Amino acid sequence: MQSPTQARIDLGALRRNLARVRERSGERRVIGVIKADAYGHGAVAVGRALAEAGCDALAVATTGEARVLRDAGVGAPLFLLQGMRLPEDAERVLELAAVPLVSSLEALPLFEAAARRAGRPLAIHLKLDTGMSRLGLLPRELEAGLEILRRSRDLRLEGVCSHLADADDPDSPTPAAQRSLFSALVSRVFEAGFRPEWIHLDNSAGMLSGPSPGTTAVRPGIVLYGVDPSRRGGTEFEPVMTLVTRVTRAKLVPAGTRVGYGGTYTTPAETWLLTLPIGYADGLPRAAGSGFAVGLDGRRLPLVGRVSMDLAAVSAGPPGSLDGPKQALGREVLVFGRSPGLTIPVDELAEAVGTVAYEILTGIGPRVERVLVAS
Repeated sequence: MQSPTQARIDLGALRRNLARVRERSGERRVIGVIKADAYGHGAVAVGRALAEAGCDALAVATTGEARVLRDAGVGAPLFLLQGMRLPEDAERVLELAAVPLVSSLEALPLFEAAARRAGRPLAIHLKLDTGMSRLGLLPRELEAGLEILRRSRDLRLEGVCSHLADADDPDSPTPAAQRSLFSALVSRVFEAGFRPEWIHLDNSAGMLSGPSPGTTAVRPGIVLYGVDPSRRGGTEFEPVMTLVTRVTRAKLVPAGTRVGYGGTYTTPAETWLLTLPIGYADGLPRAAGSGFAVGLDGRRLPLVGRVSMDLAAVSAGPPGSLDGPKQALGREVLVFGRSPGLTIPVDELAEAVGTVAYEILTGIGPRVERVLVAS
């Protein structure tokens, strides 16, 4: 049975967001990040739309994500953000015609050997650790990395990159320090005789605060999907996903009725309760039952009780607030996104459950149908 819960993906909004990224980034190339199934939006559809709209390259996290795109016929330049997770990834990168972001000295000989076996050179981007401390060559390792590349006939240094840790915090001094260090390291790369075409540091938040001087590309992710990474709102970017469900049951219950697991909510008076077929695997966390309101016919109605695995409950008000259960059955409910007369930012749901929009969007499982629309 098809789920009544849908994620509507507005490809028109996606294209307009890409255009706004271009306006913000000046002459820089745009690397559209579509890892984690395009942040839950559907990597194949999003990848095709971005490529058709002129996005200069796409970026994913793993070789598995790259294979999904290649198998679907997406032929755009494809960057592999995590480069190498396991030694066998070196062979897979060449099979997929992807460009790895190489983060360690140990990975360079493995990629070099794979390229030699394949009989063709491999373009790579060298990732530098300027303060994120997850991946990347440390500054003291740069010279050794450049020496390996200088001797190699099978690897070509196409790009240099790093990642900003605190760009979403306007009060943090870390982005300025990272930008300064990155600029100095890039200068050392050029002094060593290399001429990388792709120099990129700015994620969505970095791009919004003003792209880093000396870079030739930006690497937007969440902002392409209409989410402000600073969580301050007010940006010109449009939400791409609208998550909706439908009422599957309406019943009038008396005062004192306990709702859901643990009975964490008790009706204070006679109340219409609506049952929604949406839960954890559909992108609605357990904690949303306290402090978040969905939309019905342009008005907000609170979720009550704990959200369960597959179901959630809504308080629709006193006896006169609904015509009756037959009239309520099947009516569409807005969880987040846009509907006529009402917009609910995904950030509002994220804040209600103590997380970020990234986790909400990527947590929407495969049983939720993605429906492509174009505004």
